[in-house]
Amino acid sequence: MQPSSIPTDQPIRLEIQRYVLLTVMLGTGTVSLNNSSFNPAIPQLMQYFQIGEIWASWVLVAFLLSMSISLPLAGFFSQRFGKRQTYLVALLCFALASALGGLLNQFESVLVARALQGFCSGLMIPLSLGLIFSVTPSEQRGSTTGLWGAMIMLTLAIGPMLGALVLVWLDWQALFFINLPIACVALILGYIYLPKEKADLKQQFDWMGFIYLSTSMVLLLGTLSQLHQVEDLYRPIYWLLLGVSALTFWQFISLQKRKIKPLIEPALFASKGFRFSLMICIVQTVGLFVGMLLIPLWIQQSLKLSPLWTGFALMSSALVTGLCSQPAGKFLDRYGAAKLMTLGLLITAISFALLAWAPFQNVWFIIFCMVLHGLGMGLSYMLSTTAGLNSLAQQQQHLVTQAAALNNLFRRIFAAVAVVLAALYLQLRQDLFQISTYPDVDSFKGIQEIFICCSLLILCALPYAWRFPDQHKIHELNK
Repeated sequence: MQPSSIPTDQPIRLEIQRYVLLTVMLGTGTVSLNNSSFNPAIPQLMQYFQIGEIWASWVLVAFLLSMSISLPLAGFFSQRFGKRQTYLVALLCFALASALGGLLNQFESVLVARALQGFCSGLMIPLSLGLIFSVTPSEQRGSTTGLWGAMIMLTLAIGPMLGALVLVWLDWQALFFINLPIACVALILGYIYLPKEKADLKQQFDWMGFIYLSTSMVLLLGTLSQLHQVEDLYRPIYWLLLGVSALTFWQFISLQKRKIKPLIEPALFASKGFRFSLMICIVQTVGLFVGMLLIPLWIQQSLKLSPLWTGFALMSSALVTGLCSQPAGKFLDRYGAAKLMTLGLLITAISFALLAWAPFQNVWFIIFCMVLHGLGMGLSYMLSTTAGLNSLAQQQQHLVTQAAALNNLFRRIFAAVAVVLAALYLQLRQDLFQISTYPDVDSFKGIQEIFICCSLLILCALPYAWRFPDQHKIHELNK
């Protein structure tokens, strides 16, 4: 990869860093806000298009599947065409997809628009980190990516509430149109300030690897999205699809070992810091998504409270995570990642343990635990991602986008599997105790048991945190 055209003069370089950060924050903030604000629109879409729950769920599934397909492509596109050009094209296509979804009035058009949005999102999110790393010295990346991570969490926090307000005042089409002003500003700033790179036009694409991996991901996530009850596990078609998914993934791994220019560089896993950060990110994401499944069930079904309490509990966690991300990044730049990641994992494990032994009727205790969970996530989640990417050697820095994409892909796959398993466990437990006099209490106990598993899972990641490579040695290696 040819070096990018970044000025060496310090004041100009600092200005470029600020505008690059602003550009990617606006771009990925639009993506994050769009995804989280769309969830409240599902009931309205069902009524508007006269469709059932399964068809309506594909508004979310289409986004997830197409994003999973494009994530492995981010690394290749960034090297083949350059990070700047790929990011701007993806952002432009995201804006066009938003306009398409809002203007066309057929459900099929909505699905196409959501799929295109997901595909562009899968390129933009890892490219954002690649762009930030390309203009930021290694000793400043923690605070910079911490600010970027804070923006992501804050948009995730306010997205559902914003989506609900838009639906009250306007219509579901407005959820597509609110993306356009921010996307246009990000496009203008990106065209002006994102550093240019010389494309490597000789870069070869691993078509077979991509076909194997995308087939495996689509089959896995598509099948999991259709598992709604325990009885579905007795249907041979689902096991057949999961088996084909596993087989194609094994073929993908075997192919990558033989390829000179693989889709995913095996050399990434030679970095201990990247491997350790990947494990930490996976367990934290599993806990996050399982919590997003269980907290609404606990508050709305077991306690019979308003969905506003659910929104408040989840929003409080995301807000605390966002507020802690940049201070945690500054700590990373000064002292390294090991101590703070260890503390963050411990706090997250404690929050799940407290939820497992929480009083049944006390919603304020649930909110306290979610605030504690947000603190643990803020001290370890974005921090571990940044530290893992920062641990790549200087000769591997061109793989930052690919590494970020791999991080996102693995997190989403494991989270999807965990959510399905948690839901099936609750269903199985309900079937076993269906003659109980107190079904709400039995459901609550099932939720508590899953939270215990989450706490133990988080504790299993502790050795990866306290044994994380020293950040100052990484800086010396990169120099």
